[in-house]
Amino acid sequence: MDGFNRSSANRPAPRSAAVSETSSFRIVFAAAVGNALEWYDLTIYGFLALPIARVFFPAHDAFISLLLTLGTLGASYLMRPIGAICLGAYADRHGRKAGMLLTSILMGIGALLIAVAPTYAVAGPFASLIVVCAKFLQGFSAGGEYGASVSFLVEHAKENRRGLFASFQIVGVGLAAMLASLVSVALSHFFTDSEIVAWAWRIPFIVGLLILPLGWFIRSKVEETPAFHAAVAQAELANPMRSLLGHDKMRVVSAIGLYCLAASTNYLLGVYLPTYAVRELGVPASSAFVGTLAFALVQVLLAPVIGALSDKLGRQGVIATGIALVTISVLPLFQILLHYRSPNALVACVACLGIFVTIFQGPVPAFLSELFPTPTRTTGLAAIHNLNFTIFGGFAPLLMTSLIGATSDRLVPAYYVLVTAACAACGLWSLLRQHSNNATRPVSHGRCSD
Repeated sequence: MDGFNRSSANRPAPRSAAVSETSSFRIVFAAAVGNALEWYDLTIYGFLALPIARVFFPAHDAFISLLLTLGTLGASYLMRPIGAICLGAYADRHGRKAGMLLTSILMGIGALLIAVAPTYAVAGPFASLIVVCAKFLQGFSAGGEYGASVSFLVEHAKENRRGLFASFQIVGVGLAAMLASLVSVALSHFFTDSEIVAWAWRIPFIVGLLILPLGWFIRSKVEETPAFHAAVAQAELANPMRSLLGHDKMRVVSAIGLYCLAASTNYLLGVYLPTYAVRELGVPASSAFVGTLAFALVQVLLAPVIGALSDKLGRQGVIATGIALVTISVLPLFQILLHYRSPNALVACVACLGIFVTIFQGPVPAFLSELFPTPTRTTGLAAIHNLNFTIFGGFAPLLMTSLIGATSDRLVPAYYVLVTAACAACGLWSLLRQHSNNATRPVSHGRCSD
């Protein structure tokens, strides 16, 4: 069982022909590259938390300044559930392609605001306000990206390739982290700390402006999904959020529990790691970014393999294996990291944990997409993703930094992952139990209808 069966009324019209390999490449490329550019604009802010704290949130205490910066990152996630509702419903009514184009534009505007913002030294609190507004706009945009891109990928895929196609959403996130890591390493290599604080911090955000011309060009060239066209033809599009809350409340709650492990680990290894490595381990900034690059590389290379494996073996078994591996390994790996405190140990531990995290994450996009029919799929995915990343992801850097400061326990990130792993196990068990209680006929090998 990878999802839940739906009645035949929810099935899209049969395709007249299989998607060609050329079309498949264009579909995956449009979703993954656009996704990468969008998540890059989110990720780079976390990578540059230390210089941004000095430029826009100066305080008498550097720790307080950092907390203000991370707090702004976390506060922007309050906009993500709103974006999920608005942009998810927009994509369910107007199409996945339209939703992806809109999120690209909004994210690019946010990056532009930060790139041209005056510093605190020039504009005082007004400079901080510009950054806060930009992050709020980007949070709103990100609220619609996951649901639209995963729906786009799954609905273009053949039934036995949904796991493979949907895994390229994770590839996009990995590419974003790789790009952010490479840009950050180059920044720390070619410029001094004083130059970065003075002006060079703008360069990564200028790079992020590529999402406006490039994201629009790539995504405007692909076709809308057959499943969405079928839903339009069958007049199934009404009020996605009302339908979701009316029929799928418990499913959404359980899926949030499952997905919280993805939120905690993505923000630990993909956003918070450079700050943690520099502050708590004493590792040079360039080496810290290499650690993040290792995690991103694992995601890019391994996620499609795991996604394809889930198409053959069934998703829930692969997901359960990933949860177990993360649970067993995270505390020992952090203890090793704290014992050696070296760049090599950082890369090795992050890569190892990244493999286990990707085993869990690889099948998840397809698994979640199969919980919902076409008319509510994007809204459902957006709600699950963004409530999770608001609660368990966006405030995770602030929470972990604060707890380490209060307790002096540098294993706090490992404890946090363990808590979310327990929630993920409970969420998966609940979804399987709901299906067992509600099933009226056998489920095909790990797949559900649209």
